[in-house]
Amino acid sequence: MPTRSPRPQPHDDPALQPERTVQSWLRTSLTMTVVSLIFMRFINVFQGWSVALFVVCMGMAIVAIAMQVRRYRLGSVSIRAERGRPSPWAVIFLTTSVCLIAVLSIASVIKISLL
Repeated sequence: MPTRSPRPQPHDDPALQPERTVQSWLRTSLTMTVVSLIFMRFINVFQGWSVALFVVCMGMAIVAIAMQVRRYRLGSVSIRAERGRPSPWAVIFLTTSVCLIAVLSIASVIKISLL
């Protein structure tokens, strides 16, 4: 019976920075997803706004995951080449997304407390 060769690794040292970065971005995207689901919990208070906030937050979470897939591939290539070039756009997007979700959440809490 032929033996299967192990899957090729994207770089020589697993559990290096790209894997840890992917895990942290996935945790952040999961948090964004949970917050967007919380907006749906208050659909009786916000009506259509609740659905719009849900769609916007889910969209940002999906974009963050898609950006991280690309960043992981670039990170693996840069480790192999021993040369890397950081790109600030993904970090700026994620920071802006999290701040926007935080502002929307605070505004939601204030509106609910005023009812």
